[in-house]
Amino acid sequence: MTPPTTTPASILPAPLAAFVQSALTATEQAPVAATPVGAPLRRSALVGELATRSTANAVGTAQLLSENPDSDTIGELYAMQGAFVKQLWKINQDWRAGLLRIYEGSLLLRKANTLSKVVEQDYNLFGQYGDLVTNYVTSVTTLVDNSTVGYSYWLSKKIQAAHAAKAAAA
Repeated sequence: MTPPTTTPASILPAPLAAFVQSALTATEQAPVAATPVGAPLRRSALVGELATRSTANAVGTAQLLSENPDSDTIGELYAMQGAFVKQLWKINQDWRAGLLRIYEGSLLLRKANTLSKVVEQDYNLFGQYGDLVTNYVTSVTTLVDNSTVGYSYWLSKKIQAAHAAKAAAA
């Protein structure tokens, strides 16, 4: 015996403006953790906040560009992207320079003539690599955090200006 099936009701897409408004409203009303959480949970909460902010930025950007795609806004977007890539390039150069220093340090291992010196140099290189990874990851996450927050601020000002201009024209 086969179970009875029901035909799903058709789902009508909401207009873009209503969707954008509901998404922005949802992100503005996202609950903030009232109690402190441990490091693993805090890390997850921060990643969730970043994802929420990024989603709101994407939705806001779509709203802004669908309503008012002027050349100044596009130019500012390109300038922000260029600044982000420039900072990422510098972080990458620092990473490569650090790896080169570690490689050069590894060549000195051949000059050690006692086991204690070899072990000391090995762990020194491991420590340098750990420091390099820490600096790299910290630099990238700082760049992403600062860029996301800065972009959110810029976007909110642009959307407010677009709404004000639309209200003044009406």
